[in-house]
Amino acid sequence: MNELMGKNDDGNTKPDFNSLTAVIEIKQNLSALRGLRDSLIQVIKLLSQYPEKQGYLLLLNPGIGSANLDDEFEDIRSALLPSIAERLHLIIAKEHAIGVKPKGMNEADWAFVKNWIATLKEPQVALPNPDKKSEVLLFILLQWITDKAPISSRWIERTVGCSYRTVSAAINELGPAIKRESDRRVRLKYFPEESWRRIAAMAQKIRTSMYYVDASDQSRSPESLLKRLNLIGRHDIAIGGVLGAKHHFPNLDIVGTPRLDICLHVPGKSVNLSFIHQLDPALERTRDRHRPARLVLHYIRRKETLFTRGENGFLWADPVECLLNLYDARLDVQAAHFVEFLTAQSEKSNENA
Repeated sequence: MNELMGKNDDGNTKPDFNSLTAVIEIKQNLSALRGLRDSLIQVIKLLSQYPEKQGYLLLLNPGIGSANLDDEFEDIRSALLPSIAERLHLIIAKEHAIGVKPKGMNEADWAFVKNWIATLKEPQVALPNPDKKSEVLLFILLQWITDKAPISSRWIERTVGCSYRTVSAAINELGPAIKRESDRRVRLKYFPEESWRRIAAMAQKIRTSMYYVDASDQSRSPESLLKRLNLIGRHDIAIGGVLGAKHHFPNLDIVGTPRLDICLHVPGKSVNLSFIHQLDPALERTRDRHRPARLVLHYIRRKETLFTRGENGFLWADPVECLLNLYDARLDVQAAHFVEFLTAQSEKSNENA
């Protein structure tokens, strides 16, 4: 889930949550009806952008009575065109309690709402400050692999969630590998070997990952954990590691799946990990890297996930993230082959551009 409301490069409003069937705005501790009206306007704008979707305003622990909220909501909805009014909905949750599923709401969207509210009940795990400069370098590299078009500093700032100074420092570090356009946009000219070696070598220190082993005698396979993850229906978790790399590069030379690497989007400073026990109650965190991990959790700390949804419904981490996961798993040979593939893919894209 995105932490903050923002704008896409095309000027459109960006929802807190966006699925195939719904857009959801989330507001906590609303204290005045004016705030309700402002929030509903945001949802109405989203419904204009996404005419095929339902729009929901989720209010968490509002300081206004439910009756007043419902009356104001109905007054506003009655003034709208039917094409908008019929798709506008209000959900109120107080003290972490929520009522029945709104009529017509997709089960996966309802699961997101319930999971999001559930996270407020559980203890939060504090995370160290992210290395935003490295995130800028990774994003620029990803753009070189997937899209040859130059990008603006402002776009990088919004995607990573950092200052212009951080973006400038990262660009300067790339040195001659960067091509600067006349309008101040930038793009890579070639794979930045030196910068990549630094990031790969420091990955365990600058990026937060957690490792889980199975404490039972009958451990679940990575494929079994993946099926359970799909049933949970989280929209902020993507598949990385070997499975993610194979998604991007089907010819990756590896037999089997040694572990499941998943990437959790956490743009804030804390995270709830209760879903780990939903995957398998026997999973137990370890700091011993010599123990074979069954599940590895990597945190995506930038503002935008950059996840993509596959035909099978799974969310996939971007190829640069999957590459880092391969190094983390000490699959250096496969990582080197993946780099060759990504480099060749980018060069081919550049020839066709």
